[in-house]
Amino acid sequence: MVAPVQNPLEVPFKPVQSHRSFELVCERVREKLLQGELKPGDKLPPERDLARQFGVSRNVVREALRSLEIAGVVALKKGVKGGAFIQEGAASSITQALSDLITLRAVSLRDLFEARMMILEMVIDRAFSGPGEVDLSRLDEVVTQTAEAARDNAIARRVQLAREFYHELAALTGNTAIIFMVDGQTELVQTFLRYRLGELDAETLIASREAFLGHLKVGNTDAAKANLREHLDRVHTNLW
Repeated sequence: MVAPVQNPLEVPFKPVQSHRSFELVCERVREKLLQGELKPGDKLPPERDLARQFGVSRNVVREALRSLEIAGVVALKKGVKGGAFIQEGAASSITQALSDLITLRAVSLRDLFEARMMILEMVIDRAFSGPGEVDLSRLDEVVTQTAEAARDNAIARRVQLAREFYHELAALTGNTAIIFMVDGQTELVQTFLRYRLGELDAETLIASREAFLGHLKVGNTDAAKANLREHLDRVHTNLW
């Protein structure tokens, strides 16, 4: 007989007592995620129920939920069907962490850019290390759309397609951790580029993207990496 699936609302939390109670509340929620008792899409119990289970005030629960929202763990929704919902994983949490490290001068922009290139070179090597043919169809579509957006001077579209370009490149590895890292770095760099994208020449971008894709299609990974490094050096220089 198959055991019934337990509703997350029926999994009580143990009381916490500390002058930093809201942090312990956050830890308990994360523990249930790690243990599989909570999963993306699940709705947490109402504040009053959480306060009772944890043995804390509703203000402590509210502070914990705000902290978890900032961290990207939960989404707080208002209304009759609102509440605190466990989020799907997103690269924004990596972006925020990197942004904070840069703001605190713990990581320099130079180190960020160097790490970005190193990871992308690793992505290319990993994607083309196997014996089978690599499916470049999605990357090809993005390059074609990028050329159209660049020639139309559609800046917002270029920003989105740049994100898709690096996402699809990372996706060639089939490694979700690498995809999240690349997405997080791309999003962060784009925040710096937001007001300077127009300075990147459209025809230069198109030529670079098409040459890069051409190198990958013939399996010349060294040329592809050299092309990408040249492009990123040009992009990153615009941020100094």
